[in-house]
Amino acid sequence: ITRFPRESPKLPTSFAMLLRKHLEGARIKSIEQHDFDRVVRIEFERRDGVRYVIAELFSKGNVILLDSDMKVIMPLRHEGVKPGERYEFPASRVNPLDMSKEDMLKILREDEREVVKVLATKCGLGGLMAEEICKRAGIDKKKPGSELSDEEVEMVYGAMKDLLNPVLKPNIVVKDGKYIDVLPTEFRIYEDFEKRYFESFNEALDEFYSRVIAEMAEREEEEREEIKKLRKRLEMQLQAKERFEKEAEVFRRIGDLIYEKYGFFEKILKAFREAFERYGVEEVRRRAMRLKFVKEVREGVVKVNVDGYEVEIDVGKELHEIADKYYERAKKAKEKLEGLERAIEKTKRELEEAKSVKRVVPSIRVVRKREWYERFRWFITSDGFLAIGGRNAQMNEEIVSKYMEERDLFFHTQTPGGPVVVLKRGQEAPEGSIMEAAQFAAIYSSLWKEGRFSGEVYYVTPDQVRRSAGAGEYLPRGSFYIVGKRNYLTVELSCCIGVDLKNLRVMGGPPSAIKKYCDYYVEITIGDKEQNEISVEISSKLVEMAKEEERHIVRSIARPDEIMKFLPPGRSRIV
Repeated sequence: ITRFPRESPKLPTSFAMLLRKHLEGARIKSIEQHDFDRVVRIEFERRDGVRYVIAELFSKGNVILLDSDMKVIMPLRHEGVKPGERYEFPASRVNPLDMSKEDMLKILREDEREVVKVLATKCGLGGLMAEEICKRAGIDKKKPGSELSDEEVEMVYGAMKDLLNPVLKPNIVVKDGKYIDVLPTEFRIYEDFEKRYFESFNEALDEFYSRVIAEMAEREEEEREEIKKLRKRLEMQLQAKERFEKEAEVFRRIGDLIYEKYGFFEKILKAFREAFERYGVEEVRRRAMRLKFVKEVREGVVKVNVDGYEVEIDVGKELHEIADKYYERAKKAKEKLEGLERAIEKTKRELEEAKSVKRVVPSIRVVRKREWYERFRWFITSDGFLAIGGRNAQMNEEIVSKYMEERDLFFHTQTPGGPVVVLKRGQEAPEGSIMEAAQFAAIYSSLWKEGRFSGEVYYVTPDQVRRSAGAGEYLPRGSFYIVGKRNYLTVELSCCIGVDLKNLRVMGGPPSAIKKYCDYYVEITIGDKEQNEISVEISSKLVEMAKEEERHIVRSIARPDEIMKFLPPGRSRIV
C-alpha cells in the first residue's frame, strides 16, 4: 500500500482494460502466497462468480487473470501460458516454515557445498537470509554442509526458526546516504550500518521503493541529458569532419596546381622576389593590389587566386618547397580526419546504447486525502487556528454563506480586490493569529500586484457582514456590506511557501505560521518574476534544501503546479 503511486499512462493497455472489465466492482476476498514460492493469488468475489489474479514474481514476472475454475482468461505475458487452459502452479519446493530439524540435517549432510549455498538454494532461503542465519548461528558460512556437527546443525536450525519468526523492527539500511536494503527486522550482517526505523514494514517498503523509483527516474532524466550531449557532440564532430575533408582536398589540389602551372607560378615567385628586394613591402602592396588575382601582400609573402584557389607564396622558398608545404597540410588534415571518423563511430555507438535503454520509469506522486478547506486559499496560524480565503468571487460568497460561523472573524483589505478571509473560531484566537490572518488577507490581495509592501486590513464579527446592500445601492458578486465598527491593522506583505512532510502537503501564507509547520520553506516578497517562473524556482529550491533521504518526497509534493496555488497575485522574488 503506497503513498507514492507511479503516474498512470495516458492510455490504459488492453490488458488493463480487460482487468477493469472483469474486476470492477468486485470485492477482494483473500490474498495468499502459494506455498513458499514467489507466487501471489488474489481472490475476487463477484455477483456472477469468482475471479482470480495470479502474480508470478519470478523470472520476468507475469500477471494472469483466471476464472472460477482456475482457467486462464488472459495473461499479461503469453510465455508458457495459454488462454482457456487450467492454470498450474509451479512445482512445490522445500518450505523452510514447515521444515523439521531432521529435514535440515538430511539436506545439509547430503551436500558438500558451502553451508550458505545449501541454505540459499535447497532450503529456498536466498542468499541474504542464508548469510544472516550463518551469522546468527556463529557458523563459518564457507564450511561444507556435510562437515557440520549435530550441534552446529541444531544452531543453524534454531537461527533459521528465529529469523522466520522475528520480532518486527522494520528498517531501511543506509550506507553513505544511500538506501541499500529494507527489512522487517534487524539483521546482524548490517549491524555496523546506519538504519532508519518505521512503525510498519509496509511504510518501510513504501519509502524504500518510492525512493528507488525516484532515483531511477532521475537517472533516466540524466540519460536523456546524456543523449542531448551525445547528439550535440556528434553534430560538432560531423561539422569538423566536413571541414577536414574540405581542407585535405583543397591543400592537395593546391599542391597539384603548383606543378600543373609551374611556369606561371615561377614567374610570380621571381617577380615578387625582385619587387620585395627593390621596393619596400608598402610599395609592393600598393602596386600589386591593382592586379585582380592578387589577394594579399605582407612581408615576404603574397597570396594569389588561381583557378578559384588561394595560394600563399613565400618568396623566400622554392616552388617545390611551397608545393610540399601544401601536401604536408593535406596529409595532417587527412590524419585528423581518420581520428575523427573513429571518434564519430564511438559517439554513434554510445548514442545507440543510450537510446536503447528502456524508458519504463514513470515519475511518482504523493497521494493523500485532501481536507475540505484545501479547495480554498488556506493556512493554519501559529496557534493552530484555520484561516480560509476565496480564490474568486464565487468562493468568497460560498465561504460567507456556508462556512462562516458565529465564533469566527471576517477579514478584508481596506482597498478593493482581495479575498474574503475567515478565521475559524477567530474570536477565541490570540492576537498573533489575528495578525497572521490579516497578513494572509493582504498577501493574496491586489496590494501585492500593485507592489505595495504594506497595507491596511480590517476585521469584523460575522453579524456585521451583510450579503446585500442598502436600498438603492449595488453590490458586485462576492462583495459584502459591513455595518458597525471595523478593527484596523497595518501589516507587511511577506509570504512563505513550504513543505509539511508530516502531512505531505505544500503550505503558503504568513512567514511566522509557515516556518512553524514546514520542514523546508522559501520566503518571497514582491519582485520581478512571473508566477510560472517563480513556481519552478521555488520548487527547485525546496528540493535542493531537503535531506537526501527526503528529496524524492519533497520533489513529489512540491511540484510547480502545487506551488502555484499558494503564490500571491502578481510578480515575486525569493528572499
